[in-house]
Amino acid sequence: MMLSPEHEEELRKLKELQALYAQHAAMRDQQIQQSGSPRPDSRDSASSDPMIYPGLYSPSGFDVLQILFQIQRRPNPTYPLGNIDSGVALVLCDSARPHCPIVYCSEPFQRLTGYSQTEIIGKNCRFLQQPFNPNTFDYLGNAPTMKGIQNPKNDPNAMAKLTIRTALECGLESQVTLINYRKNGERFLNVLTTVPLKWTTMEGEEKNYIVGFQAQAPPMFRHRST
Repeated sequence: MMLSPEHEEELRKLKELQALYAQHAAMRDQQIQQSGSPRPDSRDSASSDPMIYPGLYSPSGFDVLQILFQIQRRPNPTYPLGNIDSGVALVLCDSARPHCPIVYCSEPFQRLTGYSQTEIIGKNCRFLQQPFNPNTFDYLGNAPTMKGIQNPKNDPNAMAKLTIRTALECGLESQVTLINYRKNGERFLNVLTTVPLKWTTMEGEEKNYIVGFQAQAPPMFRHRST
């Protein structure tokens, strides 16, 4: 049976997402083997999978794989994201909680920034806007605190952050460039695309999340906001 070009593209994207899921499952199994812990029953795999954030959709959690699939299929996208696969640096933020803490980050995001998952989860993305300082890192960018926020008059990212905030308040996507810092102190220009996601669970509860796609800007790329 011949598929239409549109359906072939959807199938290709689905296979890429399935490969991403399989990669995380393999990593989970490797971690279990290294720790010497017994392998969990397959019926419990959803709750132990590293791509599951408990409470995102149902008592058993919402699969990040499905979130990415929703992103791929969103109607009238403002910004083309290309292929969303295991090589994409992204974060998932809970916009229903104060200061939109990060609740999931991909491995490419960890490699891009130099921070580990345990250092990233719970932070607001603004923690990347200042060089790493072990004396202040516990406070910088934490969801419950406003410490570490730069004065807008001295903040080179002020316009970009205003663009993001305005777009999100209107339920729109945005794409800006931000001056960020890796954990080793290296400064880089980060192209950030934010996509708000809203849906209603089977229990009738409304969920609101923000997916942030990150990419290092190529040389000579100008600092901008749109």
